[in-house]
Amino acid sequence: MVHGASASRNQPAGLATRPGGDRPAPGGRDRWWRFFFWFSRASEARRSSLETEVAMHARHLAAVILPLLNMRCRNQKEPLIPPNPLGGLKMQSPHRTHAIVAARALAFAVAVVGTSVTSPVVVNAQAPPAASEAAREGTCEQAQELFPDNNPGPGSLKEIAVPEPTNLGTYVRSRAAAIALGKALFWDMQVGSDGVQACASCHFRGGADPRSVNQVNPGGQDNPDPTIDLGGPNYHLKASDFPLHKLADPTDRTSTILRSLDDVVSSQGVLLRRFVRAVPGAARDETIVVPDPVFNIRGINTRRAEPRNTPTVINAAFTLQNFWDRRAENVFNGVSVHGAGDYAARVLRADGVGGITPVVVRIENASLASQAVGPPLSNREMGSIGRTFKDVGKRLASARALRMQKVADDDSTLAPFVNHGEYPRGLDQTYREMIERAFQPAWWRSDLIVRVAPNGALAFVPHPNRPLRDDEYTMLEHNFSLFFGLSIQLYEMTLISDDAPIDRFFDGYQGALTAKERRGLAIFTSETADTACFGCHSGAELTDNSRRILDGAVVDGVRQPAEWAERMFNGECEVVAYDQGIYNIGVRPTEEDLGGGSNDPFGNPLSFIKLLTLPASAIPSWELLTYPIPNIANPPFAIGERTVTDGTFKVPSLRNLQLTAPYFHNGGQSTIRQVVEFYNRGGDFREHNVQNIDFEIGKLNLTPQQIDELVAFLGRPLTDLRVVRQSAPFDHPQLFVPNGHAMSRGRPKVNDEGVAQDLLLEVPEVGRRGGRLPSGFLEQGDDDDGDD
Repeated sequence: MVHGASASRNQPAGLATRPGGDRPAPGGRDRWWRFFFWFSRASEARRSSLETEVAMHARHLAAVILPLLNMRCRNQKEPLIPPNPLGGLKMQSPHRTHAIVAARALAFAVAVVGTSVTSPVVVNAQAPPAASEAAREGTCEQAQELFPDNNPGPGSLKEIAVPEPTNLGTYVRSRAAAIALGKALFWDMQVGSDGVQACASCHFRGGADPRSVNQVNPGGQDNPDPTIDLGGPNYHLKASDFPLHKLADPTDRTSTILRSLDDVVSSQGVLLRRFVRAVPGAARDETIVVPDPVFNIRGINTRRAEPRNTPTVINAAFTLQNFWDRRAENVFNGVSVHGAGDYAARVLRADGVGGITPVVVRIENASLASQAVGPPLSNREMGSIGRTFKDVGKRLASARALRMQKVADDDSTLAPFVNHGEYPRGLDQTYREMIERAFQPAWWRSDLIVRVAPNGALAFVPHPNRPLRDDEYTMLEHNFSLFFGLSIQLYEMTLISDDAPIDRFFDGYQGALTAKERRGLAIFTSETADTACFGCHSGAELTDNSRRILDGAVVDGVRQPAEWAERMFNGECEVVAYDQGIYNIGVRPTEEDLGGGSNDPFGNPLSFIKLLTLPASAIPSWELLTYPIPNIANPPFAIGERTVTDGTFKVPSLRNLQLTAPYFHNGGQSTIRQVVEFYNRGGDFREHNVQNIDFEIGKLNLTPQQIDELVAFLGRPLTDLRVVRQSAPFDHPQLFVPNGHAMSRGRPKVNDEGVAQDLLLEVPEVGRRGGRLPSGFLEQGDDDDGDD
């Protein structure tokens, strides 16, 4: 992890340490300490019984020698410079290496210690390096020396290039047309299986979701609790409900717990339905209602809520992977969220007009495309049980884009296509026309159609010159996921907020920040308080999940090594291996939601470090085994090495933070101040999660004034006024957003399907000059619950 400054080892001499951190006193013992500490906890994967026995003895020797060396070095006036313990070794076998290093260590220790140690030595082979009593909580002795950091601090986002998808020209013929297509699809309510739910329904204010009615899920992704503690479905959240984990003293995580809820404040999606069929051009899918065991009031289905809070889409183009657990792979396969993990995913390519071939698609730097194709098939977000992307394509290909929604005449992207006909809604183009303009013909033009057998087998047959059956699709319809994902990726790549006060400040305008905000910046960068905030919220992107930072940012003129996985300490100051940019920070107990420690639906781990440390037999996708994961671990990661992935979640950007409440993956904090108080007390579940938690999560001991200053910095300075004003590129079509259900005497009003009747919130269309921002989280009136 990039703590305080970068988690890069073997970096060039002279690089700055983390501001506020102390470099240990120089001495050769530090190098030896590092190797002994690592080898004493090395993997015990068995290669042979003899090797295992030798390796175990080596570990015990290392545990004995380490205190002797430390004592001898403390008694010396001059630093002790030993030879390199790994000199000349080839890292073929961890056990042989352990044995050889321990033998060298024993010889060296005997030579330098001799008989000078007269005091008894108490050896505890399991004792980790102790945290410094002088430092704030959340430190480990010699952390900076053993795992030196050098990460970029805040800067102007104008200087940072958005990562470009690879081989884009193979698929896209007109970037401008693809962006227009992506914007239309993102905001179009027709995309939802119910004809109401759009992608934008959960991303319409600052790229996130400000609604506070019917937004509660009963627990995290791995939590079996079916009960919504916060008032049940359709509950209207209030400020007094936050934080969800409430303490008698917000500065002390060990104080009396007044409330601790495993609920998640998230986004309402669709009602639970089963897909039946898609009719071309219809307003919605044909579905049947399925009784929902959780999201119902007196047996009447309500809209479902997601098990994780909704992140913003603004600036998401900089991140390596998306979703909180980073399951949206950086490599888009043209079909699903899971990249190379979905080894059966194929896209159809035309061989002239008379042939079709299923092909493998791999587009790097396309995590946004991977992310985009997930929600339309989710029976919680936008889809229904059994819906496929070719069904989405069958219904939408002939539909006129945004046909139920107004689009501003001066929309920065869609203005040329605005419909000015008798019914002035939407665009004057169908999605088929927009796709054909945006994408290369090889992916949609064919005289053949695709017939899908019940077992999923494909047959390519001539068009029957009749309306296609439910199991028949045009090539364009069948490839709809490719067009959907890439076009939304290209649209979201335009949503970059790089003109906030902090950008102007680092562009050279010192007056962009007030004196109080500058003091908050100094706290954030650890110049005046040992906070280590920018260790994870690094660079101008304000997240170390940035592709640029993970690939090696330039710091003080020196490019850092690429590193997606590394070794670092956990909360017990034990050396563990884990991914950068995704951490356990003690928001909730680890077991409630494994986050980055989960597997994809095919059994492949989501984390890079597991790909490097699990045996090949545990990873179903052979292609993932060849994935070029940058790391500079020394020694190299070993099969069976201890890893920390459970309960880890992606580091979000802090830009536009004041517009994107609630916060964290569980939506458990409603204000920036509550977030700062969370970090100041060292999280909420540090002790419970100690084996998985980021070691730097600890009590910061900030004063009330410092908290005020840090809160000030995290607000206005990080907010781009174009996002507030919704001016280009953040303008958008009209949207009607589900906002809870109409109630009568504590019971939902029902529609003709017998499910809860929606209340819809209008989000008016705005053009390039912008308009009024929708109300923020908890800003709607208490009487907006729809109850007569």
